Amino acid sequence: MKRLGLCLLGCGAIARRHARALRAMGRVELLFASRDAARAESFRREFRGIAAFGSAEEACASPNVDAIVDCTPHAWHLPNAVLAAAHGKHLLIEKPVTRSVAELDVLRSAVVSAGVIAMVAENYLFKPVVTVMRELVERGEIGRPVLLEINRTNRSVVRGWRTDADLMGGGALLEGGVHWINYLTSLAGSEVQQVLAVKPTVPYQPVAPHEDTLEVLVKFADGSVGKLLHSWYLKNRLKGVQLSKLYGTEGNIVFESNGIALVVTGKRTRVRFPGLRDLMGYRAMMSHFVDCLERKTEPAMSLDVARRDLAVVEAAYRSIESGRFEGPDLGR
Repeated sequence: MKRLGLCLLGCGAIARRHARALRAMGRVELLFASRDAARAESFRREFRGIAAFGSAEEACASPNVDAIVDCTPHAWHLPNAVLAAAHGKHLLIEKPVTRSVAELDVLRSAVVSAGVIAMVAENYLFKPVVTVMRELVERGEIGRPVLLEINRTNRSVVRGWRTDADLMGGGALLEGGVHWINYLTSLAGSEVQQVLAVKPTVPYQPVAPHEDTLEVLVKFADGSVGKLLHSWYLKNRLKGVQLSKLYGTEGNIVFESNGIALVVTGKRTRVRFPGLRDLMGYRAMMSHFVDCLERKTEPAMSLDVARRDLAVVEAAYRSIESGRFEGPDLGR
Protein backbone atom coordinates (compact mmCIF):
# COMPACT_ATOMS: atom_id res chain seq x y z
CA MET A 1 0.00 0.00 0.00
CA LYS A 2 1.23 3.47 -0.88
CA ARG A 3 2.11 5.48 2.18
CA LEU A 4 0.03 8.59 2.78
CA GLY A 5 1.82 11.89 2.36
CA LEU A 6 1.25 14.20 5.33
CA CYS A 7 2.51 17.77 5.00
CA LEU A 8 3.10 19.72 8.19
CA LEU A 9 2.26 23.35 7.50
CA GLY A 10 4.14 25.69 9.81
CA CYS A 11 7.48 24.58 11.23
CA GLY A 12 7.51 25.46 14.91
CA ALA A 13 7.51 23.66 18.24
CA ILE A 14 4.17 21.89 17.80
CA ALA A 15 5.10 20.78 14.26
CA ARG A 16 8.25 19.21 15.67
CA ARG A 17 6.20 17.33 18.28
CA HIS A 18 3.74 16.07 15.68
CA ALA A 19 6.55 15.11 13.32
CA ARG A 20 8.18 13.00 16.02
CA ALA A 21 4.91 11.16 16.69
CA LEU A 22 4.29 10.58 12.99
CA ARG A 23 7.85 9.48 12.27
CA ALA A 24 7.67 6.95 15.11
CA MET A 25 4.59 5.39 13.49
CA GLY A 26 6.41 4.54 10.28
CA ARG A 27 3.15 4.49 8.29
CA VAL A 28 3.36 7.81 6.42
CA GLU A 29 5.65 9.98 4.34
CA LEU A 30 6.37 13.41 5.81
CA LEU A 31 6.53 16.69 3.93
CA PHE A 32 7.00 20.19 5.34
CA ALA A 33 5.87 23.68 4.37
CA SER A 34 6.64 27.12 5.75
CA ARG A 35 6.75 30.70 4.55
CA ASP A 36 10.45 30.31 5.38
CA ALA A 37 11.51 27.74 2.79
CA ALA A 38 14.87 27.22 4.49
CA ARG A 39 13.10 26.30 7.73
CA ALA A 40 10.88 23.81 5.91
CA GLU A 41 13.96 22.25 4.33
CA SER A 42 15.63 22.06 7.75
CA PHE A 43 12.64 20.13 9.11
CA ARG A 44 12.65 17.87 6.05
CA ARG A 45 16.26 16.91 6.73
CA GLU A 46 15.71 16.46 10.47
CA PHE A 47 12.72 14.13 10.03
CA ARG A 48 13.79 12.52 6.74
CA GLY A 49 10.87 13.97 4.82
CA ILE A 50 10.42 13.59 1.09
CA ALA A 51 9.82 17.25 0.20
CA ALA A 52 9.78 20.82 1.50
CA PHE A 53 7.69 23.76 0.28
CA GLY A 54 7.94 27.53 0.68
CA SER A 55 4.20 28.21 0.86
CA ALA A 56 0.84 26.65 1.69
CA GLU A 57 -0.20 27.08 -1.93
CA GLU A 58 2.75 25.04 -3.18
CA ALA A 59 2.10 22.29 -0.63
CA CYS A 60 -1.63 22.04 -1.39
CA ALA A 61 -0.96 21.82 -5.12
CA SER A 62 1.49 18.93 -4.74
CA PRO A 63 0.24 15.48 -5.83
CA ASN A 64 2.49 13.95 -3.16
CA VAL A 65 0.42 15.55 -0.37
CA ASP A 66 -2.67 13.64 0.78
CA ALA A 67 -3.31 15.62 3.95
CA ILE A 68 -2.30 18.90 5.54
CA VAL A 69 -1.37 19.05 9.24
CA ASP A 70 -1.90 22.73 10.04
CA CYS A 71 0.44 23.92 12.81
CA THR A 72 0.10 27.65 12.09
CA PRO A 73 -1.36 30.36 14.39
CA HIS A 74 -5.13 30.39 14.89
CA ALA A 75 -5.84 33.24 12.48
CA TRP A 76 -4.52 31.22 9.52
CA HIS A 77 -6.46 28.02 10.14
CA LEU A 78 -9.55 29.10 8.22
CA PRO A 79 -7.81 30.31 5.02
CA ASN A 80 -5.45 27.34 5.07
CA ALA A 81 -8.33 24.89 5.45
CA VAL A 82 -10.32 26.49 2.63
CA LEU A 83 -7.22 26.30 0.41
CA ALA A 84 -6.49 22.67 1.32
CA ALA A 85 -10.11 21.58 0.87
CA ALA A 86 -10.24 23.24 -2.55
CA HIS A 87 -7.30 21.01 -3.56
CA GLY A 88 -8.97 17.90 -2.13
CA LYS A 89 -6.52 17.57 0.78
CA HIS A 90 -7.61 16.07 4.08
CA LEU A 91 -6.94 18.08 7.23
CA LEU A 92 -5.60 17.76 10.74
CA ILE A 93 -5.88 21.23 12.29
CA GLU A 94 -4.12 22.28 15.46
CA LYS A 95 -6.35 23.46 18.30
CA PRO A 96 -8.18 25.75 18.66
CA VAL A 97 -9.50 24.95 15.22
CA THR A 98 -10.46 28.61 14.65
CA ARG A 99 -10.72 31.84 16.63
CA SER A 100 -14.52 31.68 16.78
CA VAL A 101 -17.55 29.51 16.17
CA ALA A 102 -18.44 31.74 13.21
CA GLU A 103 -15.07 30.98 11.56
CA LEU A 104 -15.49 27.29 12.29
CA ASP A 105 -18.87 27.21 10.56
CA VAL A 106 -17.29 28.67 7.41
CA LEU A 107 -14.44 26.16 7.60
CA ARG A 108 -16.85 23.26 8.04
CA SER A 109 -18.86 24.33 4.99
CA ALA A 110 -15.70 24.30 2.85
CA VAL A 111 -14.71 20.86 4.15
CA VAL A 112 -18.18 19.37 3.63
CA SER A 113 -18.41 20.80 0.11
CA ALA A 114 -15.03 19.32 -0.80
CA GLY A 115 -15.81 15.95 0.76
CA VAL A 116 -12.50 15.76 2.65
CA ILE A 117 -11.82 14.42 6.13
CA ALA A 118 -11.13 17.05 8.78
CA MET A 119 -9.95 16.35 12.32
CA VAL A 120 -8.79 18.68 15.09
CA ALA A 121 -5.46 17.93 16.78
CA GLU A 122 -6.98 17.80 20.26
CA ASN A 123 -4.69 15.28 21.90
CA TYR A 124 -6.43 15.52 25.29
CA LEU A 125 -9.31 13.43 23.93
CA PHE A 126 -6.78 10.64 23.36
CA LYS A 127 -5.12 10.75 26.78
CA PRO A 128 -5.07 7.29 28.39
CA VAL A 129 -6.58 8.73 31.58
CA VAL A 130 -9.76 9.68 29.71
CA THR A 131 -10.32 6.07 28.62
CA VAL A 132 -9.53 4.69 32.08
CA MET A 133 -11.81 7.13 33.92
CA ARG A 134 -14.68 6.56 31.50
CA GLU A 135 -14.37 2.80 32.07
CA LEU A 136 -14.39 3.27 35.84
CA VAL A 137 -17.53 5.39 35.67
CA GLU A 138 -19.30 3.03 33.26
CA ARG A 139 -18.59 0.12 35.60
CA GLY A 140 -20.24 2.05 38.43
CA GLU A 141 -17.06 2.20 40.54
CA ILE A 142 -18.02 5.57 42.07
CA GLY A 143 -21.76 5.56 41.42
CA ARG A 144 -23.22 8.45 39.51
CA PRO A 145 -20.85 11.38 38.82
CA VAL A 146 -21.82 14.54 40.68
CA LEU A 147 -18.95 17.03 40.46
CA LEU A 148 -15.81 17.08 38.30
CA GLU A 149 -13.11 19.47 39.45
CA ILE A 150 -10.08 20.09 37.21
CA ASN A 151 -7.15 22.30 38.20
CA ARG A 152 -4.51 23.55 35.79
CA THR A 153 -2.25 26.38 36.92
CA ASN A 154 1.33 27.21 35.94
CA ARG A 155 3.04 30.57 35.39
CA SER A 156 3.76 30.77 31.65
CA VAL A 157 5.89 33.03 29.48
CA VAL A 158 3.90 34.22 26.46
CA ARG A 159 5.98 35.17 23.42
CA GLY A 160 5.75 35.69 19.67
CA TRP A 161 2.39 35.52 17.92
CA ARG A 162 0.67 34.59 21.20
CA THR A 163 1.11 38.21 22.29
CA ASP A 164 -0.93 39.35 19.26
CA ALA A 165 -4.61 39.53 20.25
CA ASP A 166 -5.77 39.30 16.63
CA LEU A 167 -3.72 36.21 15.81
CA MET A 168 -4.81 34.64 19.09
CA GLY A 169 -8.50 35.54 18.93
CA GLY A 170 -8.71 35.27 22.72
CA GLY A 171 -6.63 34.66 25.79
CA ALA A 172 -5.40 31.68 27.76
CA LEU A 173 -8.75 29.86 27.84
CA LEU A 174 -8.94 29.82 24.03
CA GLU A 175 -5.29 29.01 23.30
CA GLY A 176 -4.38 26.51 25.99
CA GLY A 177 -7.59 26.24 27.97
CA VAL A 178 -9.56 24.70 25.10
CA HIS A 179 -7.50 21.55 25.86
CA TRP A 180 -8.93 21.51 29.36
CA ILE A 181 -12.45 22.34 28.23
CA ASN A 182 -12.28 19.25 26.00
CA TYR A 183 -10.88 17.27 28.94
CA LEU A 184 -13.75 18.45 31.15
CA THR A 185 -16.50 17.72 28.64
CA SER A 186 -14.97 14.37 27.60
CA LEU A 187 -14.73 13.14 31.18
CA ALA A 188 -18.19 14.43 32.07
CA GLY A 189 -19.80 12.66 29.12
CA SER A 190 -22.92 14.83 29.11
CA GLU A 191 -24.07 17.81 27.07
CA VAL A 192 -23.14 21.28 28.30
CA GLN A 193 -26.15 23.42 29.19
CA GLN A 194 -24.83 26.51 30.99
CA VAL A 195 -21.44 28.16 31.55
CA LEU A 196 -20.34 30.68 34.17
CA ALA A 197 -16.85 32.21 34.17
CA VAL A 198 -15.17 34.59 36.61
CA LYS A 199 -11.74 36.15 36.43
CA PRO A 200 -9.82 37.78 39.32
CA THR A 201 -9.99 41.56 39.65
CA VAL A 202 -6.96 41.81 41.93
CA PRO A 203 -4.51 44.16 40.15
CA TYR A 204 -1.59 42.31 38.57
CA GLN A 205 0.42 42.30 35.36
CA PRO A 206 -1.25 39.76 33.00
CA VAL A 207 0.89 37.39 30.95
CA ALA A 208 -1.54 36.99 28.02
CA PRO A 209 -3.91 39.17 25.98
CA HIS A 210 -7.59 39.28 26.99
CA GLU A 211 -7.29 36.99 30.03
CA ASP A 212 -4.82 34.62 31.64
CA THR A 213 -6.79 33.24 34.60
CA LEU A 214 -10.37 32.00 34.81
CA GLU A 215 -12.59 29.88 37.03
CA VAL A 216 -15.20 28.18 34.82
CA LEU A 217 -18.34 26.44 36.12
CA VAL A 218 -20.30 24.17 33.77
CA LYS A 219 -23.79 22.70 34.24
CA PHE A 220 -24.37 19.45 32.34
CA ALA A 221 -27.62 18.00 31.05
CA ASP A 222 -27.43 14.97 33.39
CA GLY A 223 -27.41 17.27 36.42
CA SER A 224 -23.69 17.00 37.15
CA VAL A 225 -21.40 20.01 37.47
CA GLY A 226 -17.90 20.65 36.17
CA LYS A 227 -15.39 23.18 37.49
CA LEU A 228 -12.18 24.24 35.76
CA LEU A 229 -9.49 26.48 37.20
CA HIS A 230 -7.21 27.47 34.32
CA SER A 231 -4.34 29.92 34.67
CA TRP A 232 -1.19 30.93 32.90
CA TYR A 233 -0.48 33.39 35.73
CA LEU A 234 -0.74 31.49 39.02
CA LYS A 235 2.55 29.94 40.07
CA ASN A 236 2.95 26.20 40.52
CA ARG A 237 6.22 24.98 42.00
CA LEU A 238 5.57 21.54 40.50
CA LYS A 239 5.40 22.96 36.95
CA GLY A 240 1.80 22.02 36.21
CA VAL A 241 1.59 18.82 38.28
CA GLN A 242 -1.44 19.06 40.58
CA LEU A 243 -4.56 17.21 41.66
CA SER A 244 -8.09 17.10 40.29
CA LYS A 245 -11.10 15.12 41.46
CA LEU A 246 -14.26 13.41 40.24
CA TYR A 247 -16.87 13.09 42.99
CA GLY A 248 -19.55 10.40 42.67
CA THR A 249 -22.52 9.24 44.71
CA GLU A 250 -20.63 6.11 45.83
CA GLY A 251 -17.00 7.21 45.78
CA ASN A 252 -14.37 9.47 44.26
CA ILE A 253 -11.48 9.48 41.82
CA VAL A 254 -8.51 11.67 42.67
CA PHE A 255 -6.19 12.11 39.69
CA GLU A 256 -3.10 14.02 38.76
CA SER A 257 -4.47 16.65 36.38
CA ASN A 258 -2.29 15.61 33.43
CA GLY A 259 -3.28 11.96 33.89
CA ILE A 260 -0.08 10.47 35.32
CA ALA A 261 -1.87 8.55 38.08
CA LEU A 262 -5.22 8.22 39.83
CA VAL A 263 -6.66 6.80 43.04
CA VAL A 264 -10.16 5.32 43.09
CA THR A 265 -11.96 5.23 46.45
CA GLY A 266 -15.32 3.71 45.66
CA LYS A 267 -16.61 0.14 45.72
CA ARG A 268 -12.97 -0.75 46.14
CA THR A 269 -9.77 1.23 46.47
CA ARG A 270 -7.10 1.02 43.85
CA VAL A 271 -4.27 2.99 42.25
CA ARG A 272 -3.85 3.23 38.49
CA PHE A 273 -1.05 4.74 36.37
CA PRO A 274 -2.61 5.43 32.94
CA GLY A 275 0.01 8.02 32.02
CA LEU A 276 2.99 5.69 31.95
CA ARG A 277 2.64 5.38 28.16
CA ASP A 278 1.66 8.19 25.78
CA LEU A 279 0.73 10.54 28.65
CA MET A 280 -0.36 13.39 26.39
CA GLY A 281 -2.08 11.20 23.79
CA TYR A 282 -0.09 12.38 20.78
CA ARG A 283 0.73 8.93 19.43
CA ALA A 284 -2.85 7.70 19.82
CA MET A 285 -4.16 10.88 18.16
CA MET A 286 -1.89 10.56 15.13
CA SER A 287 -2.61 6.85 14.76
CA HIS A 288 -6.34 7.60 14.84
CA PHE A 289 -6.01 10.28 12.16
CA VAL A 290 -4.09 7.98 9.82
CA ASP A 291 -6.62 5.21 10.48
CA CYS A 292 -9.43 7.59 9.48
CA LEU A 293 -7.63 8.53 6.26
CA GLU A 294 -6.98 4.89 5.33
CA ARG A 295 -10.50 3.71 6.20
CA LYS A 296 -12.27 6.94 5.16
CA THR A 297 -14.09 7.20 8.49
CA GLU A 298 -15.22 10.14 10.62
CA PRO A 299 -12.65 11.15 13.28
CA ALA A 300 -13.55 10.99 16.95
CA MET A 301 -12.20 14.53 17.31
CA SER A 302 -14.46 15.93 14.60
CA LEU A 303 -15.28 19.52 13.73
CA ASP A 304 -18.58 19.04 15.57
CA VAL A 305 -16.76 18.13 18.79
CA ALA A 306 -14.37 21.05 18.32
CA ARG A 307 -17.34 23.34 17.76
CA ARG A 308 -18.85 22.28 21.09
CA ASP A 309 -15.60 23.05 22.90
CA LEU A 310 -15.21 26.40 21.15
CA ALA A 311 -18.84 27.26 21.98
CA VAL A 312 -18.11 26.62 25.66
CA VAL A 313 -15.08 28.95 25.51
CA GLU A 314 -17.17 31.67 23.85
CA ALA A 315 -19.92 31.21 26.45
CA ALA A 316 -17.29 31.64 29.17
CA TYR A 317 -16.08 34.88 27.60
CA ARG A 318 -19.67 36.16 27.35
CA SER A 319 -20.20 35.22 30.97
CA ILE A 320 -17.25 37.35 32.06
CA GLU A 321 -18.99 40.36 30.54
CA SER A 322 -22.55 39.56 31.63
CA GLY A 323 -21.78 38.24 35.10
CA ARG A 324 -24.25 35.37 34.70
CA PHE A 325 -24.58 31.88 33.27
CA GLU A 326 -24.52 31.78 29.46
CA GLY A 327 -25.70 28.99 27.16
CA PRO A 328 -23.20 27.76 24.55
CA ASP A 329 -24.10 28.09 20.87
CA LEU A 330 -24.35 24.41 20.00
CA GLY A 331 -25.54 25.12 16.45
CA ARG A 332 -28.98 23.61 16.59
